[in-house]
Amino acid sequence: MKKLIALSAIAMLSSGAALAENINISGSVASVCEVSNLDTSTYFPSIAKDQTTTLDFELQCNDSDGATLTLTTSEGHLQNADDEDDGVGYTAALTAAPFAFTLIADDGDNDESAEQSQPGSAALAVGGIPGTIVLTITEDPIYSGTYSDTLMLTVTAN
Repeated sequence: MKKLIALSAIAMLSSGAALAENINISGSVASVCEVSNLDTSTYFPSIAKDQTTTLDFELQCNDSDGATLTLTTSEGHLQNADDEDDGVGYTAALTAAPFAFTLIADDGDNDESAEQSQPGSAALAVGGIPGTIVLTITEDPIYSGTYSDTLMLTVTAN
């Protein structure tokens, strides 16, 4: 009888329902959308129409939806230090494949901007995409003096 009970117990354990547990696995990757290696100032020693200067930078954004690049002019032109209404127009042409667009800053309207969005890609996520901003003076100044503007480059995740 003891043998029968022991065999019945073993049979019940070996043919019983299987037990299962779920294991949740998770992790995270920090968002990185940035511009690096950008000179933060440039100077035209003598402002004249058609003068250019080039600023280089590197771009990265690891958001799977991509990124939006924005160029914003603070003053809307190169503003004369003596009279803010007297300015010199310029363009800022940005290229960082696949981005390519131009901001026109020639009317003195503050905080004008130009932007472009692109979908996410492995190249954009890994980073190191080379970019340039070519600044071109579009008119000759009328008055002497110092002219300046603040140009802001912003990258945001889509």
